[in-house]
Amino acid sequence: MDNRSQTYIAGRRPIQLEAVKVEKQQVVETWEGARTAFMGDYILCGTQGEHWPVPGKQFDQLYCIISTHPTGEKLKVQKRTFEMRVYQTYEPLDFQVRNENFHAESGYFIVQANDNSGYPCEPNVFYETFEILRPAADHEYFNIKNKQIIS
Repeated sequence: MDNRSQTYIAGRRPIQLEAVKVEKQQVVETWEGARTAFMGDYILCGTQGEHWPVPGKQFDQLYCIISTHPTGEKLKVQKRTFEMRVYQTYEPLDFQVRNENFHAESGYFIVQANDNSGYPCEPNVFYETFEILRPAADHEYFNIKNKQIIS
């Protein structure tokens, strides 16, 4: 770990987002590049118009449905709240999750998901979406080594 990088424990702010269930496989343009959304996955739209796919198996664990659009196509959802580890890096970093390449610029946060994967988050989006609760204790650190997330 870069001696200026830090792992924190963060909580998600209660922000409502829109989600659409994927009916057929499609490519979603995200801030990190093109990602594949498969049938049964959900595509979420963030507060700044960003989009990203969420595997169907993880959607119910991560989000709760607040309301359904009258047409039934769009859902209003909110991220379930729980503590998670986040890693802020002070130099650019490339890493892989599920065989997809990700890039985090200097100052980005890497948010660790509950399945030991992670994703990069721009600082302005991070601070809008998350709240840093405290620095991580020694046993809560995670790092990126050989382009893989290490707990």
